[in-house]
Parts: sequence; C-alpha cells; structure tokens
Amino acid sequence: MNQNPMTLNDAIAGQPAWLQVWVTALVVVHLLALLQIARRTESGWRPRYEAIAIITSFVLSAAFMGWLFEQVGYVRLLGLPHLIFWTPVYAWMVIRVRQLGVSSLFGKYLVLYLAVAGISLVIDAVDATRHLLGVG
Repeated sequence: MNQNPMTLNDAIAGQPAWLQVWVTALVVVHLLALLQIARRTESGWRPRYEAIAIITSFVLSAAFMGWLFEQVGYVRLLGLPHLIFWTPVYAWMVIRVRQLGVSSLFGKYLVLYLAVAGISLVIDAVDATRHLLGVG
C-alpha cells in the first residue's frame, strides 16, 4: 500500500507541462459529453445514451485510478482503469460514429472523442504492459 500522503492530483501537478496539458485535454473532451447528454426529437427531449456512457466511463475510471494510486503510487499501471472502463465505450462509439456520420455536432464530437481517447488508450496499453513486464 502506498504510504505517500500525496494525492493523485498532486502527483500530476508535479509532472511536465505537456503531460498536464494532455490530462486537461482528456478531462475536457470527456466532460464535453455533458453538452450532448440530451437531444431534441419530434416527441421531445431524449437522453443520448452515448454521452451518458462516455461520462460514466470517465467517472468510474477516475474513481478506480484514485484508489489504485492510493494502493501503488504514481506508476505506469494507472492507465489500467482507462483500459477497463473506456475500451468498451470506445468500441461502441466507433460503431455509433459509423452509424450517425459526422455531419451533426454530436458526430463531430464523437470524432474528437475517438481521437483523444484512442491516443490515450494506446499510451495506457503500452504503459500498463511495461509495468506488468517490469520494464521501465
């Protein structure tokens, strides 16, 4: 168990500026889903389940990441929660953007989400693998 009184936010704040910018971009792109959480239809407002899934996966991964940081500290394994919670949502969004297209504002948002979350998932997969293999 990690005995360090530092929080995950403290650890991130101590990282290089480019990494802090990247983390901020991840947060912003995921929270932008809040602006798409409802859509207007002919019969009234309806929830957009894709946006709810994106936000839910973000919150769950953040909670798990906080717990994992308390257990093991600031290590490459911290990307594991993204892999667990984001990957199924990411796969669904790939399908949805193909179905919806990119002409709507939500379609454009999904392209942004897929680009940013996709880059993060690749980095997280590499980092988690390196950690589990004991490599740097």
